[in-house]
Order: sequence, then C-alpha cells, then structure tokens
Amino acid sequence: MYPELFSIGGLTIYTYGVCIAVGFFVAMQYIIKHSVNIGITKNQTYDFLFYIIIAGIAGARLLYVLINFKYFLVHPLETVQLWKGGLVYYGGFVAAVLFALAYLNFKKISMSKTADIFAPAIALGHFFGRIGCFFSGCCYGRECDWVIAINNKYPTQLFEAFCNLAIFFILQKFNKREHKPGLTFLLYLIIYPAVRFTIEFFRGDDRGMFILGLSVGQIMSLVIMAAAILIVIFKYGYKRENK
Repeated sequence: MYPELFSIGGLTIYTYGVCIAVGFFVAMQYIIKHSVNIGITKNQTYDFLFYIIIAGIAGARLLYVLINFKYFLVHPLETVQLWKGGLVYYGGFVAAVLFALAYLNFKKISMSKTADIFAPAIALGHFFGRIGCFFSGCCYGRECDWVIAINNKYPTQLFEAFCNLAIFFILQKFNKREHKPGLTFLLYLIIYPAVRFTIEFFRGDDRGMFILGLSVGQIMSLVIMAAAILIVIFKYGYKRENK
C-alpha cells in the first residue's frame, strides 16, 4: 500500500494519520454547521468536540492494545505510536458515547438532538478513516481471485469506507425529514453494525480473540444493533401504537 505520505528530513508523515485528521476535520465542520440549529453555540461545540476527540482516540487505542495485548507486552513503547495505525473503531465509539452522555447531561443539552447531528458526521469521518486503513495496509481482507481484488485480497477497507459514505447520505436525508429526536442516531446504530458484521467475514487480518467463531467487532456489532432495535421498538414503536 502507501503507508508513508512523505518525509521531510527525519520527520515522516503517515497517510493513516493524515486521513484520520481529515476525517476529524470534516466531521467537525459538519457538526459545527448543524449544531446551531438546536441552540448549541459554537464555543460549546468546540469544547464538546475537543473532549470527544480525546475520549474517542483514547478508547480506540485502548481496545486495540487490549486485543493485541501480547504484542504490546513485548513492544510497550509502540503503545503510543498512533500515527502508524492501530485504532479499533468500537473502542473509540463507546468511549466517546459514554463521555458525551455525561457531558451533555451536565450541560443540560438535548442528548437526542445532538446525537442526530453527530450520526451523519460519524459516518463521514469514518469514511476517511477507512481510506487511511487502506493506504496503511491494516484491516485487510482475505485472499481472493475476484475481479474486485486488490493485491489478491478483498479490499475490505474500501468496502467499509464507501458503505460509511452511503450511510452518511442516508442519515443526512433522514435528518431533513420530520422525525422524533434520536431516531437518526438509532438508525446509524442499526445500519453500521450490520455493515461491520458482514464485512468482518471477509477480513484476513489478525483481530485477536474469537468467540463462537465471531470476532470482537462482530459481537459488539450484534450487541449494539440489538440494543438499538429494542430501543426503537419499545421507546418509539410502542408509543406510536398507543396514541
């Protein structure tokens, strides 16, 4: 692939790091643009995003280190080398959501409306993140001889990247329709895990431990998707039937 974008003297700029930075920047611009519609000031948005990014990166790296604990036990100094890759999306997602719940509750900001703004932005940022994975050479697929193969492997990074881009457009369109607050975010929690669960079957990289033939990512996908579906049914569906 193309893990190093360029080098200046002894400084190497990694493609993965640049793609992650671009993803964060684009997602932030989307959130800042739309947050004013629900009464959140730009300063509040900047503060919130700053802490969210820190929580997300920390959670993503922590889960990656835990999954590859044996490797980092031998190479402890590589634990902080984020620019070379090694972030598990679900780790960052869960950490960011937990922080967001606490922060928004403390600031008395609508969680549901904020989540609906974040949902498309998350998918858009994730698109650039997976492009970074492709250039870095991580999260690669199993060997195959299909016409879509790249270097004789399924381009699983690109599969997920463009699925995320499609999710962005779906959620953005859904947000423009009249809907109960929180449904856009729940829709994301149903669609993305379904995509992730499926694509994981085509991956060939080392993803740590497996349980009943499923990776950690697939198990988390099932749990998140099931929880979102149950919330939609019992919180939104039940009330609609009893109006």
